Amino acid sequence: MSNWQQFLAEQGAQYIEGQVIAFHETMADYPDLTNTISDLSHQGILSVSGADARKFLQGQSTCDLLALAQGASSPGAICNPKGRMLTSFQAHINAEDEILLAMDRALITPTLTAIAKYAAFFKTVLTDGSADYCQLGITGPLASEALIALFPSIPAPSHSVTDSAGNLLTCLATGLFVVIVKADHAQQMWRQLTLHLRPTGLPWWHLQMIRAGIASVTAPLSEQFVPQMLNLQAIGGVSFRKGCYTGQEVVARMQYLGKLKRRTYIVNAASDTATDASSLPSPGAEIKTVTDGKVVGTVLQAAPANASGFAMLAILREAALDQTELLIADQKVTVSFADLPYEIGTQ
Repeated sequence: MSNWQQFLAEQGAQYIEGQVIAFHETMADYPDLTNTISDLSHQGILSVSGADARKFLQGQSTCDLLALAQGASSPGAICNPKGRMLTSFQAHINAEDEILLAMDRALITPTLTAIAKYAAFFKTVLTDGSADYCQLGITGPLASEALIALFPSIPAPSHSVTDSAGNLLTCLATGLFVVIVKADHAQQMWRQLTLHLRPTGLPWWHLQMIRAGIASVTAPLSEQFVPQMLNLQAIGGVSFRKGCYTGQEVVARMQYLGKLKRRTYIVNAASDTATDASSLPSPGAEIKTVTDGKVVGTVLQAAPANASGFAMLAILREAALDQTELLIADQKVTVSFADLPYEIGTQ
């Protein structure tokens, strides 16, 4: 165990395969949870620094990083030449010459390998900064009250603020925050925030991201989907005006020629078997129709919603939307579809 993991264990963290799944909360507690803090060790940090950091990333990412001012934050993706996402990320402007890309920790090394060959032509340095930071997910209507004691202000969605020690607070959506805290400050930050916020496991955080409609590329999903399939254009993660980047032609063609047949939906499912995190469908699991077993979608992320059901983000074909039951990872479940908290379209 790392020092951080050992610290969280002393605070009551329960681990499965290196991830904090709970602080003694159960699925039955979920409907009543609010004002929470979760460890996001499943995410890593790719640091891109140097005089040409933004210029370099502008040619590699779907979002317009040159247009971001200090204090702005943006989702985005890095694609292969076929327009399939190697990874998605949340970009944080850490300094004028440094951008932090928060992404699935397992995709840091593959992403570095894929884009490093282009970095040789720019004054920029790519570094796996995952060990230098801890990431905390914070939710709830009273989250701002806990955070304002530590940060100079509370950012609006898609914006960040920095404290005097250089720790970043970013707002992903209303009531949904991420703190990127320097590793040597993390324990103190946790202690201060847990005076007001209840510690919860990663499944609870995943549920909040699902309800916010914020999908991300994890290792099982890398190089499978174009950005629009994850609704990335609807949350400001794709610019269609910025110019060329790797995979741009395919992404633009998908947008303007109307060939997109699948996109991300919020799905609520009732099941007698998927009542804890270990029994949930994994990212990449197939979704099929019950009647003929036809594949109509892919699970992006699932999380418990209560003791007898779960929610998930899934890429689906329209044929799935009139179904009341689906086979998810070969388990028949009753499903319904929730509205996304944003409009599908371009930004």
